[in-house]
Amino acid sequence: MLRLPAPAKINLHLYVTAIRADGMHELDTSFAFTEACDMLSFETADQIQVSCSKAHLGGEKNLVHKVLQAFRAQYAIGQGLKVHIEKLIPEQAGLGGGSSDAATALMAANRLWKINADTESLIAFAAPFGADIPCFLFGKASIAHGIGEKLQPYPCKLPEKQLLLAWPGLGLSTAGVFQHFDQSVASGHHTLTSPEAVDTIRRDLSSLGENDLEGSACSLSPEVSQLLQYLRDHSDKAWMSGSGSTCVALFDDKHQASDMADVLKQLGLATWTHVGGMHDMHPLQAEYWDVAKR
Repeated sequence: MLRLPAPAKINLHLYVTAIRADGMHELDTSFAFTEACDMLSFETADQIQVSCSKAHLGGEKNLVHKVLQAFRAQYAIGQGLKVHIEKLIPEQAGLGGGSSDAATALMAANRLWKINADTESLIAFAAPFGADIPCFLFGKASIAHGIGEKLQPYPCKLPEKQLLLAWPGLGLSTAGVFQHFDQSVASGHHTLTSPEAVDTIRRDLSSLGENDLEGSACSLSPEVSQLLQYLRDHSDKAWMSGSGSTCVALFDDKHQASDMADVLKQLGLATWTHVGGMHDMHPLQAEYWDVAKR
């Protein structure tokens, strides 16, 4: 059995630069990794089988199943894989949990089936299945353009702070948040961030936490709005990741972050929290494979 992590990501910033004719959104965003992760177990099998610790997420509807079936077909692989997902990242939380699971499964299959496709090929294959999958395959803190598939290394040093992730206990549909955002743009209540403006934005703490989707997410979820405001009042910096609903806050030390996590749960503002670091590398680096097999 092979057991591998699928880490949560956070968006360091997120600007929407265009709404395409096909309804997709052009973005300028950036990603870093966290220590919060799902865990995936792999065993050899004749077919693709996907189960999950949260039963309603298992089976053929799971993104891991869809990606592996397509990958298997593209390379005419006769083998299958039995995958079990220990789901620890909240759903619809802006942390890319499902996409991270799919990326880890794809990296595992690429090795186990001896396809050995390079990272660029894996990203090109996976991008149609989800805009967040490429950032996990890229494997480094990154800036993304297009719909998320055009990646380059993040050019600045990440903040050396303790990270608190806080989830209010309910998810937000990415499609729903973008639909609300589109309506705000159409009605003139929000203006797209122009590519020309993006070119002038400094890639450091000055843009950290800026998120064009925040207004829509807070309009759709008072819980996100309340959580975000409380964190802004009691931390060095706070923002929303992705399309929500997880909020991110930075603290000087672990004790401060842990104390805030306890307070949020006591106040009913968060049902899931994580305290840890912010990382510029995906945990599945080459050396990981030497110790991951059980």
